[in-house]
Amino acid sequence: MPTITIKLLLFEPTKTKLEMYETMRSHFSDACNKTLELKKSNLKMKATEIDHALDGIELPSTLRQEARKLALSRYQDWKKNQKTKGFPSFKNKIAILFNNQNWHLRFDKGYLKVGIPTIEEGNLNIDKYVPVKANEYSLFWVSYLLKNEMDKANRHYQPSYEGISKPKKGNGQLYYKNGKWFFSFSITFEMKQTDKKEKAIGVDRGLRLVAVAGDANSGKYLTFNGRHIGHIRRKFARLRHALQKAKNTKALKRLEDKEQRIIKYWNHVISKKMVRFALSCGACVIKIEDLTSIRSMKKFWKLSDRNINSWAFFDLETKLTYKATLAELRVEKVNPYKTSQECSKCGEIKKSNRRKDTYTCSSCGHKENADINASFNIARRPSIVKEDNSAA
Repeated sequence: MPTITIKLLLFEPTKTKLEMYETMRSHFSDACNKTLELKKSNLKMKATEIDHALDGIELPSTLRQEARKLALSRYQDWKKNQKTKGFPSFKNKIAILFNNQNWHLRFDKGYLKVGIPTIEEGNLNIDKYVPVKANEYSLFWVSYLLKNEMDKANRHYQPSYEGISKPKKGNGQLYYKNGKWFFSFSITFEMKQTDKKEKAIGVDRGLRLVAVAGDANSGKYLTFNGRHIGHIRRKFARLRHALQKAKNTKALKRLEDKEQRIIKYWNHVISKKMVRFALSCGACVIKIEDLTSIRSMKKFWKLSDRNINSWAFFDLETKLTYKATLAELRVEKVNPYKTSQECSKCGEIKKSNRRKDTYTCSSCGHKENADINASFNIARRPSIVKEDNSAA
């Protein structure tokens, strides 16, 4: 089930509203930290008992519960990794979380407005809704969420969207960034299955070429060079080393955030082009290697393989999956065993056939870029079928 995140800018909130949001953010942080203290001092403390202990914090009960859930999830994460992680704590600049039942959107007098529970007196009504700014992309999905009708004249509309079920709104959050307040939320939806011919392309992920999409039938391929990405990763690695040596933790955090934003941007670009390539080839399946255990192999890698360990595999896979689903494509995983050592023409598997970037088959003489050859092999491999344990 694909998920899309929508970000909306609060439109000129009043000074009173701004002060209220600052207070709520501070209290939300206090509720999180108090939950951690209570759990640390009493491991057997139940959620209902924690909720009663948080009653003194000036927040709607729903927000206190969200703070408790967030803090307990961080506590459980720390408990599993306490040998490498310090005890968690929350700063005042935390985002305020809302579950999907406690925030609302509506159009009122030509404005898109959002309603959220706050520390204002009285129940939430239209007078307490605040206007937000939305771009064309956001309005496209918001309108579909509210009206259950798609604007086919919108440039973001695609014919494949006809098979989308009514979207369901997810959780939201109110946060402050670069001097402005934003409200973001997620929406999820399902796609109807179609009876397309089962043609597939394969995607190989590597070092010199971050990703290669290949159509084994036609021989077409699309490559994504990793040189500039490798340069970015090495640059940030040097900066990180220097900041760690200087013990500048604040700058390290800012550097990490910037690096992650760059990675996510390129994963968006790569996944979008992969989907377009699959559609141009007439495929309905995109096959990728199952890299679940890839990080467990890092002790055998060379120093030059640093990028593959640091690259955001899951983020790329997630973006590719939801973009493919929107285009009525499926993403399936295959066994990665020796995809780079197998000949895509005759099927011979021999380690010595691959020499750096080139694959030359000693049996049939086929010569190809090693990553392109691997993408053709991935396209032809059977998908891994997940076992259904629901009846067990």
